[in-house]
Amino acid sequence: MESVIKILREQNRYTQVKLAEVLGISRQALIKYESLELEPPLSVIRGLAKLFSVNYEFLIDNKLPDANTSEDEQMIEQLSKDFVKLKDSEKYAVLEMTRIMAKGGE
Repeated sequence: MESVIKILREQNRYTQVKLAEVLGISRQALIKYESLELEPPLSVIRGLAKLFSVNYEFLIDNKLPDANTSEDEQMIEQLSKDFVKLKDSEKYAVLEMTRIMAKGGE
């Protein structure tokens, strides 16, 4: 089983040296993460998720998104997960923006 970290690194044309440098880790540590010998710390997972614009879950679960799932569906799924974490006032603001945007399309 190939690691998501390695797949993402190769897809984005990073060498191990360059990715390790960007993440502020050693190449040896990256090799261990890519070989699934060692789990990366949260700081590395956050850095990878931000750099490659993927959800943390893909890195933690070592599973890329289903190719049959559209980007919009993935985004909606992520938004619904994030929405429940918002404060009530933030939820209200998001709902108001959604209403305004929906009216603009009429």
